[in-house]
Amino acid sequence: MKIVEFFRRLFAKPSPAPAPQPPAPEPVRVEYSDPRVPEGAQKRIQRILESLKDVYDAAQREQAGGINRFELDQMRDLHLPKLVKSYIDIPPAHRAEIFRKTGKSASFILDESLDTMQAKLDGMLRSLAQHDLDAFTHNTQFIGQRYADKDNPFL
Repeated sequence: MKIVEFFRRLFAKPSPAPAPQPPAPEPVRVEYSDPRVPEGAQKRIQRILESLKDVYDAAQREQAGGINRFELDQMRDLHLPKLVKSYIDIPPAHRAEIFRKTGKSASFILDESLDTMQAKLDGMLRSLAQHDLDAFTHNTQFIGQRYADKDNPFL
């Protein structure tokens, strides 16, 4: 028996080592209330930050597996601040170049990008709310079937 085990180990393929996980990127630091950020964008950013908190809270309450918390963390710690920082870093004298290239102002493009992020969060919130709606509907149907049975003489 030991000889069989010896040969099996000898000819077995070594199991691959798990791939190392890349280090998490450092969060980008930016002051969202920076006066160089347009007021409309600041309001959008505030709404995104509130929605992020709402999604985290709802996902925690629901123990939702369909919500990618890594994606939320990246949006909060990397993508949103990086977007805003890249806008702030454009020298004002060169912002017109963006308009010449795209036909849209830098602030308009910033707002569009922020709206895209907000739409993603709104979709996540809708998905989480649908879970609650489905649970409520299921429970009301159960109650209706269980307690409204007129043919049951014991009720």
